[in-house]
Amino acid sequence: MEVKIVVGGEAGQGIQTVSSIMSKFFLRSGYYVFVEHSYQSRIRGGHNFTQIRVSTTPIYSPDEGIDILVALNDETIKLHISELLDKGVIIYDNELIKDLEGERFYGVPLQRIALEKAQAKVAINSVACGVLVGLLDGEFSILEELIKEQFKDLEIREKNIEATKAGYEIGKSKNDFQFKTPFLSNNSRLVIDGGSAVGFGAIVAGCRFLSAYPMTPGTAVMNYLAGHSKKYNIVVEQAEDEIAAINMVLGASFAGVRSMVTTSGGGFALMVEGLSLAGMTETPCVIHIGQRPGPATGLPTRTEQAELLFVINAGHGEFPRYVTAPRDVKDAFYKTIKAFNLADKYQIPSIILTDQFLVDSTATIDELDLSGIEINRYIDDNPSKDYKRHLITASGISPRTLPGTDGALVITDSDEHDEEGHITEDLEIRKRMVEKRLKKGILLKEEIEEPLYIGVPDPEVVLVGWGSTYGAIRESLDRLIGEGYSVGLLQFSDLYPFPVRWLEKYKDKRFIAIEGNATGQLAQLIRRETGLNIYEKILKYNGRPFTPSEIIREVKKIW
Repeated sequence: MEVKIVVGGEAGQGIQTVSSIMSKFFLRSGYYVFVEHSYQSRIRGGHNFTQIRVSTTPIYSPDEGIDILVALNDETIKLHISELLDKGVIIYDNELIKDLEGERFYGVPLQRIALEKAQAKVAINSVACGVLVGLLDGEFSILEELIKEQFKDLEIREKNIEATKAGYEIGKSKNDFQFKTPFLSNNSRLVIDGGSAVGFGAIVAGCRFLSAYPMTPGTAVMNYLAGHSKKYNIVVEQAEDEIAAINMVLGASFAGVRSMVTTSGGGFALMVEGLSLAGMTETPCVIHIGQRPGPATGLPTRTEQAELLFVINAGHGEFPRYVTAPRDVKDAFYKTIKAFNLADKYQIPSIILTDQFLVDSTATIDELDLSGIEINRYIDDNPSKDYKRHLITASGISPRTLPGTDGALVITDSDEHDEEGHITEDLEIRKRMVEKRLKKGILLKEEIEEPLYIGVPDPEVVLVGWGSTYGAIRESLDRLIGEGYSVGLLQFSDLYPFPVRWLEKYKDKRFIAIEGNATGQLAQLIRRETGLNIYEKILKYNGRPFTPSEIIREVKKIW
């Protein structure tokens, strides 16, 4: 069983409240959920919508088609009616939107009920939730509990419960509604969005300082840590700009605090000098980048994968860094922890490359396993008497002692320096220091995860993707295999240093790169690192994420 619900209206009408409540409702009713948001960069007005995809089996992405369209204004109907599936229906306010007739239109006086029961127009979202649950034959007690959790003020809570109940009774009265999601079972699954997954991973990894200048979609991570700062003793600083943000993080990290900065591509552009400072001073730091379409301000609230090559090549001079692009919300949690550990172990910058789609999407996952997670700071608490911060070692990794440690003088500099950390222009020392820093990158390669392979054992065609395209490609892969296609998928998450073993294994196969950019940046990176040319590509760069259905269509065209 699967139902695709789209809730649409203007910014300010509570669309995200509906999606938040309903995603939790379906989870607690025993279903799998995937929620994707499409919104404009304005506080009020403009067309926003959310797709809530519900299924009895695991789902990994949004897809095309609408079974139930909840239209909070008439524009939503005009924009989405063409996407309605054969048995699809539209729930709308029949007192505000006139002259709609036919079996697919289900009129409910949403605003009047909100005013009568809650004395507030904004309660229209609570009424809509009630109508939906009633139509779908869901348990009202679950919805009532969620409304109680949503509204802390007792008076507002009770009014919204009344509004929700009125909507529920109207929906429940329509006995012939073809879509039903009755209660299935209690389960231990979770729903979480990508921004929260990165933030939670940072908390588990021991992050205690975050600095950022707000920039969509990276701000989601800042908001998550700020919301949990008192409980976990985290300092969250809103800096005056991105340059200050990364320099604050480097200062905190130098002093021994696990630290993080979050931004988007435009903000990271301002941080690049600080990135090189981390490379020179060998100061660990974690940078989260939520990609959005550029150049410049671009489309601030849309998604894209156009900063892979920028991030890998950013910075002046040569120094190692770790770059990972999580596949989904669960991978985002674990890769964030890995980024912190590798930053400390190799004394390098670690970059977590997400995008608006991953950050803002909410998905059902199994319980996160914390039992095997190890946090190692790699700090020398008992330094030798002749401690040297940049001691040249066989591995290139110098012992790291924190400033203020008894018996150790910790010195570093942004200029080239000797082993003690003092500025030098000795050209032989310069050569040895460059080689020392680059040695760490050689060891770092052994920590890099090979791409995930899914598909038939000996495929005719291998799809290649990276980051958040995983869900859509995976679902398209399953359907293609079901139709008899000999196909596999290599989905990259760790991207730099670049893993090559699996590509070598399949080098004689036919490849199709699937990327959310206009130039095939992963394909370019593969050519640079392996010499393998990928000529066939499926590229998308209009600000919207891939869907399984469109990938299937494009693969069949190429095939």
